[in-house]
Amino acid sequence: MEIYAQNGVSVELFKLGPLRTNVGLISKDQQAIVVDAPPYSVDFLTQYLQEKHIEPAALLITHHHWDHISDAHIWHDQNVSIYAQKHDAAEIEHPDNRLLATYADVTVTPCSVDHILQDGDTFSLLGLTIQMLWIPGHVQGGAAYFFKDLQLCFVGDTLFAHSVGRSDLPGGDKHILFRSIREKLYTLPDETMVIPGHGYTTTIGYEKTTNPFVRPN
Repeated sequence: MEIYAQNGVSVELFKLGPLRTNVGLISKDQQAIVVDAPPYSVDFLTQYLQEKHIEPAALLITHHHWDHISDAHIWHDQNVSIYAQKHDAAEIEHPDNRLLATYADVTVTPCSVDHILQDGDTFSLLGLTIQMLWIPGHVQGGAAYFFKDLQLCFVGDTLFAHSVGRSDLPGGDKHILFRSIREKLYTLPDETMVIPGHGYTTTIGYEKTTNPFVRPN
């Protein structure tokens, strides 16, 4: 599903993997940025990109849970650069598959992270400016990728349309999660499109006024 198309930039969203993870695809000048890598996503996207004669250039990972990183090593083997927040990078490079006991058919393969990001780091891909915001609470890591030029932000499983992410998993903390939303995400422009890790898109302004779990201070 295409959610943005202006000035030669296309942003598409695909629901892939067992938990229908939102996978972002930002394309410009026959190159693409992929956001998150759930199981079985690379085969689909590789075929899709080949049909459009687009080369994948980078993978941005929002957090280290299996439904967002399982195929990351496949992208890396194809010389796609991997970006992740520093706490998530440690988990991606040394995954603990004991946490996947209830998903016996899923194993996370270790994957090197090429670009380890700190809170507030700004970088450029495909001529687009991207800022990484550290948003812990769902996990100890957690990255939001704010595309300033496009006014959209990939937020992983921290903020959802009319909801928030879980904080009862290892590394989670409800109070930290709420603080991340208030102090990081809610400071973005109201018109910013929010692309969560699952479910529907929303906007910062809508969540600030209607989200039943977290309101601005």
